[in-house]
Amino acid sequence: MKCKKCNVRIASYLDECPLCHEKLDYTTPDKNPYNSQIENFSKRVNTIYFTKLIYKILIFSSLVVMLINLLVNKKISWSLYVLFSSIYISSFYSFIILQNKMKAFLINMFCLELLLFVISYLSHSTGWFLYLVGPIILFITLFVYLNVYLTNKNNILRNLYYLLTYIASCLILINALIKLYKTGVFEITWSIYTTVVLSLLSIICFILSFNKKIENEIEKRFFI
Repeated sequence: MKCKKCNVRIASYLDECPLCHEKLDYTTPDKNPYNSQIENFSKRVNTIYFTKLIYKILIFSSLVVMLINLLVNKKISWSLYVLFSSIYISSFYSFIILQNKMKAFLINMFCLELLLFVISYLSHSTGWFLYLVGPIILFITLFVYLNVYLTNKNNILRNLYYLLTYIASCLILINALIKLYKTGVFEITWSIYTTVVLSLLSIICFILSFNKKIENEIEKRFFI
């Protein structure tokens, strides 16, 4: 640093200027508290502008492709792949413009379901979507939503009870849907074993959730 009085460079370990013996003050002036906010805001504006530009390019390109498809084939067919793929990619834009990330996630999952349905419909094979992929994506979406919802609740053991019960139910349904898709028979096989274990754990969590001492101890152990 430099001495304020004689402008001489001074080593940081000295307490006073060796030339004029002026006491040194190592305190730095306060930074403008608005600088970081302005910088973050400008970055956000640039990100929003960039994503808006990509969104507009995707939509415009999709419309052009649909027009070409209509002029060449006299009907709209393969261009729907491009259109709904662009819609799905554009759904990621909601993560930037929306403050509630859960809403953005739900919009993204809905667009994914829509895209996969269009693919299955245009390929004339909707079975894999209706009986397998579609329900699994729906279960995953509901699981994430339930998990986020329960994190706002205070009763940890009760939350575990809900989550384990939901996972067990999803495993049964997924097992039955896979069996139905492959064999045409609605049957439950391997999910029974995992469901029994998860059900026992969920019952234990439900019973223990009424004991406040145990719950407080769990919160202390896991720093919740």
